[in-house]
Amino acid sequence: MPGECGRQNVSPLPPGLTADVRWNRSISIRSPTGSAHTPPQRVLLTGGTGFLGAYLLHEFLTRTDAKIYCLVRAGGHAEAFDRIVSALRGYRLWDPRHTSRILPFAGDVSEPGFGLLQREYRALCRSDVIVHNAARVNHVEPYSRLRSANVEGTRQVLELAAGGGIPVHFVSTLSVAAACARPPAGPVLESARPGPAEVHGNGYVLSKWAGEELVAQAGERGLPVAVHRPDRVCGGVVTGAVSTDDAFWTLVRAAVMLGAVPPESAEFSLVPADYAAAAIVHLATHGGTGRTYHLTNRSTAPLTLVWERLRARGFPLTTATLADLTARLTGAAATDQGLARAAAIPVQGSVGEVRFDDSNTVHALAGTPIRCAPMSAELIDRHIEYLVDVGFLPSPLVAAGASA
Repeated sequence: MPGECGRQNVSPLPPGLTADVRWNRSISIRSPTGSAHTPPQRVLLTGGTGFLGAYLLHEFLTRTDAKIYCLVRAGGHAEAFDRIVSALRGYRLWDPRHTSRILPFAGDVSEPGFGLLQREYRALCRSDVIVHNAARVNHVEPYSRLRSANVEGTRQVLELAAGGGIPVHFVSTLSVAAACARPPAGPVLESARPGPAEVHGNGYVLSKWAGEELVAQAGERGLPVAVHRPDRVCGGVVTGAVSTDDAFWTLVRAAVMLGAVPPESAEFSLVPADYAAAAIVHLATHGGTGRTYHLTNRSTAPLTLVWERLRARGFPLTTATLADLTARLTGAAATDQGLARAAAIPVQGSVGEVRFDDSNTVHALAGTPIRCAPMSAELIDRHIEYLVDVGFLPSPLVAAGASA
């Protein structure tokens, strides 16, 4: 039952939200025909050209023998395939030996029938499992701008799945569960299901909550479903290959470009993408439905660790007050698009020492080698190296010259 957390959000709810999360009861859900213990031969993956999506695709290709149907927004199947390969190359995951197992479908997850030809749609209906990862991730835009991709897209995926009783694994965000945080009380349970008035944060979080509600209602009517709530996802442990659109690293870049950091520190944690993807793929291929899974890193690190690792690599960073940094960032944002993005990132109020239960995840991964790497200087170093290599961060020499 949603709304069990008790917190009320003073912000008005978007118009039409109640209708957005109402499951169409005229849609019948067929009983699943396959066995949860049979390895899937056909996997439908949405969002495979995104950051976590590329890692998910890589894990499916390396951990299974399945053919992967990739639904991609593109003008044609050739363009869709090119986008998939580009994403895998960009995150240093591409292996040409897997080419024949990637089946691109050029469509739009938010459109009826995904905008595909009937024969193409019927092919997707033969999937053995669906991992719905596609989403428009933007922490600045309002719910109304994200609704089509994040809510209607989820509805379309569930409607396809309903026709064949296909298990659906929905990739959400831990920020949805954060609405139930009550520090210093116990950890937020994986079963936590907040109501709309309790969801705090932004339009993106609310859109993922709405997606979770649709998934939960489909599950209550018999569709095999699971919800995966990853915390802030970073790059892989070995490569540090991370999205340059990520809010955390966008703020790190802003500190580098300004040559200054705040004296205050706070504990933070990151979840490596290779761990998150491996966990989701394992659960999707081993019948892990009927539950919600929190994907978290139980270890933390002080934010000063990031500044120390940057300084160790030659980036000159002084300290400045938060007010001074804010003023400098606002001024510099006029001539640097990346800094403008950093200035637009909303500052979230602290909820204290929030802990999240991950018992379902730990139990499901028991007996496997899948483990979340702890926070470490090495993990931060790999990210700095990657971000310098792709040009997101300047070289330390350039940064030193700019601040001289």
